[in-house]
Order: sequence, then structure tokens, then C-alpha cells
Amino acid sequence: MFDQSFTSKNLARIYHSENKRGVNVAGMFFPEILKDYEKIKRVRRLVTKLFGSRRRYSKSTFEARVYKLYEMKRGFVLKKNEKIEFYLESVARQVSSRRFSFKINKLEYSKNGKDVYVTSGDAVSFFAEKQIQKNIKYTYGVKQADRDIIVPQLRSVLGDTFPKFVIKADIDSFYESIDQGLLIKKLNENPILSLSTRKLIAQLLRDYNSLTGKGKGVPRGIGISAYLSELYLKDFDKKVRDIDNLVYYSRYVDDIVVVISPSPGETVEGCFKKLSDLIKSDFLSLNESKSEQFDYSGKGVTFSFDYLGYKFRKNGKNLYLSISDKKKEKYIERIKSSVERYKKNSVKQPRKAKKEFFMRLRFLTANTSLSNNKGNAVVGIYNTNKWATDTGFLESLDSFLDAQIKTISDNSVKKKARHFKFSDGFLSRKFCHFSPAEFKTIVKVWSS
Repeated sequence: MFDQSFTSKNLARIYHSENKRGVNVAGMFFPEILKDYEKIKRVRRLVTKLFGSRRRYSKSTFEARVYKLYEMKRGFVLKKNEKIEFYLESVARQVSSRRFSFKINKLEYSKNGKDVYVTSGDAVSFFAEKQIQKNIKYTYGVKQADRDIIVPQLRSVLGDTFPKFVIKADIDSFYESIDQGLLIKKLNENPILSLSTRKLIAQLLRDYNSLTGKGKGVPRGIGISAYLSELYLKDFDKKVRDIDNLVYYSRYVDDIVVVISPSPGETVEGCFKKLSDLIKSDFLSLNESKSEQFDYSGKGVTFSFDYLGYKFRKNGKNLYLSISDKKKEKYIERIKSSVERYKKNSVKQPRKAKKEFFMRLRFLTANTSLSNNKGNAVVGIYNTNKWATDTGFLESLDSFLDAQIKTISDNSVKKKARHFKFSDGFLSRKFCHFSPAEFKTIVKVWSS
């Protein structure tokens, strides 16, 4: 049985798992351990250097030196692990204490008009959140859908010419509308979830209610909420999959797509109502202003909708995928802000402004792995849009970038900037590397 306890052993698993994902946990919470990591790295470099020059030594001398270095490394690793265990034992005691509670804070900015919340950024809250997420995930078998699975699946489903109803729906204020009473009921239906986990979740909701003055919803922005929301809609997902003549169903958080093979006399409006009635049983509603319904009867029908960053466009028998209007606008805004920041900073710091400007253009028009990410997560013009079949957006972005570059007065900067092309980065899958410091500098202008 899955161990749900908040012990130092379980927290150590989280520590190492997050490290493998590229999260610098020691740097965030236990900076004293960073020196031990540096010592281990230094020994590894010495080992590499020794193997590179092994011909200089006799076999016995070489083996003795290698053995000594490995012993040093073993000692440093042992010392590092002892420190990690010491700190995590302290964290485990605090999480298990009756006095522990999450401290929720509302951020000053909102996202798409919705308030965003965070827990206090200390080690205790971090590890408690991660353990609760694991407990919910493994107890109820819930996880968020994968964009890179949904998009090609939907492309395949929409690619044929068989008659179908296509419904693209949006759950209205999903996180903010979750009925807490029903959520707690769903949590309590499975007694396998530990009592301590359920108590911490209930306490989290109480703190959230004290901030909002309401008795419903889960805090947007907090990791636990993503798992709670998936659990909340688990029964709804099952009911939708049981709809007669269902061809395809996907839900990514609050964005839904349903494809149905119509029966004689059935209407797409009737199918939408059926979907709407199902979500109402969970005290939620569909946002009709953001929902779309299409009755595709064959080759002469045209429709389009945006979903998961792509625009799906059916034109007769052909299906095209481009980037969504929202994503295209995001690229345009980033181009504009990059040029504007260069113009502003070049007055007093021309060399620095030029360097940062070219870094941003390189980032926008190429691909890169996320800094310090050991999961090989890659982002960029190709990797973020790789399912696109209609690449006309690349020419459009290149034209807009060129028009913005023309507004720059420095001819040498203009000449070099014109070498950056979205189409080149997409078609050649051009890859660039950025240090964590460079990455921070690049994105700072887009988040300000």
C-alpha cells in the first residue's frame, strides 16, 4: 500500500524527485547544502581530468588516485545526505505538528481576470503540498491531461469526412465555482486517503474561505488545487465517456472538446444541453459565450475553433492546424516589448541593450531546454507548435518582426536583427542554450 505519511523518508523521495526535474530544492530552502554539492562536482571534475591524462601514470598510481577520489566523493555524498536527512526530519516534525497550517496569500496580479494564490514559500509548506499531491494522485488515480497526447488525437478524429457533432466548451470560473461540500464528500468516499491529508485539505479550504469571504472554490495557483479539481470532475468525465455514440472526449482543466457521431433526428444543440446538464450535477456550468457547437455534415462544411494553443480549421474534407489567435497575439506582444525595451535601454546602455535584445530574439525564434531541467523539457517556436500543419503564421510573425526592426535607428542592429526568423527556427528546429541568469533576463521584460 502507498505510504501517505509525512515522514522524512517520504519527503526525501520528494526532494530527489524534484531535483531530477531540475528544481534546485537545496538552493531554495537549504543553502547550507550547496557547498557539499559543489565539493562533489569538484571531485567529479578531478576524476574526469584524471581519466583524460591516465597515460601519464603507472597503472598502480592511476588506480590509487582514482580510489582516493572516489573515497572523497563517497564521503562528501554521505555528508550531504546526512544534512538532507537532518533538515527533512525537522520539516517532517513541523508538518505533523498540530500547529501546522498553510498560510495562503493572494498575489497582487491576476491571471485572465482571476485571483491567484500561493502558500508561504517555506520548506514546510513546499513539502507538505507535494506529499498531499502525491497522496491524492496515487489514491484516486488522477492526473492532468497531456497536451501532446490530446492535440494529435483530436487531429486524427477531425481529419475524416464522416458526419459528426463537435462541441468545444469551457467550464465557467472552474476553480472558483467548485462546491466544497461535494468535494469533501468525494474525498471522504474513499477512506484510503489518510486522515491527516484530509485534515490538511480541509484546513487549506478554510483559510481560502477566510480570504475570499465565500464558501466555495479552491485556490487558483496552488498545486494541490489542480489535483482536487481533477478529482472533483472524475465522475463527470466518466459520465461523458458513457454518452451514446461518443467518438472522442478530452478535457484539459476547464477546456472541453466532445465529438459525437449523430443519430437520426439528433441535434448538436441537444448534445450541448446534455453536456451542460451533466456538469450542472456537479454544481458547475458551461460558459456559453466561450462554447462553440459545429454540425459537420460532410465535405462542403467549414468550421474552426481554438484549443490548447492551436486553431483547428476544417475546410471541407481538409483539416488544418495553425496556432491560436491568443498565442499569435502573445508572440506579437513579446516582439513589440523586446523592441521597445531595446530602444529605451540603448540610450544609456547601448552595448547591454543590444546584447539583451539579440538574446530575446534568439529565444523567440529558436528552441531551448528549460534551464536546469533534467527532464529534457524543451520549449520554442517548433517545440511549442510542433503539431501545426498550416505554417502561414510563421511568415506573418516574420513580417511583423521585420516591420518592428525597421523602427530601430541603429543600422548595424537592424542588419543583425534581420537574421532572426521564426520560419528558420521552426523548419530547422534550431536549438539555443541559455544560462539561468540569461533566461531570467530574457523573460523579465515580458512579465513586467
